[in-house]
Amino acid sequence: MVGDSEDAMEGLETSQTEEKNAFESAGVGSRVTGILEAAEQAAEQIRADALREVHDTMRRAEADAEVRIEELTREAERVRAEADDYARDIRQAVDSYGTQARREAEENARQLVTGAEEQARATREAAQAMAEQIQADAHRRHEALQREAKALEERRQRVLDGLRDLIAQLQDALVEPSRSESDSLVEALDVERRR
Repeated sequence: MVGDSEDAMEGLETSQTEEKNAFESAGVGSRVTGILEAAEQAAEQIRADALREVHDTMRRAEADAEVRIEELTREAERVRAEADDYARDIRQAVDSYGTQARREAEENARQLVTGAEEQARATREAAQAMAEQIQADAHRRHEALQREAKALEERRQRVLDGLRDLIAQLQDALVEPSRSESDSLVEALDVERRR
């Protein structure tokens, strides 16, 4: 019986060990379950925190993007305004240069026309003066030629008158020549006068 009691003791110890193991297994299981639940809660919390952080980051990124877009838009508008101002300034400079060049060209043309008109007037005046001089010279020469012709005519007339007187004196001094010879001499002198 002692053997039986030893067996019984052993059986009891085995059963207690099994119960203890079972209890320990049940405790380990519930601890594992608790750990798993805590891990799931922690994961859920981490996930919620991460989602919140993602939303916050997205909101900040969107706000930063809007601010940056506004800055870039303002910068683009400023650059566009500067480009418009520059283009306007260039257009004004080109217009001003064109106007100045046109004025200078018109002034040069005016000066050329004025110079040409002055030169034409001076040429016309010189030609007029020369024509007047030539006309005056021609008039003086004509008058001189008329005076010369008149003087020559008067001289010729005096010579003819002298010749007539001479012929008359010769005729008186000589024998009375026949009437026909004296007529021919007078006719000859008349022919000279007619020339």
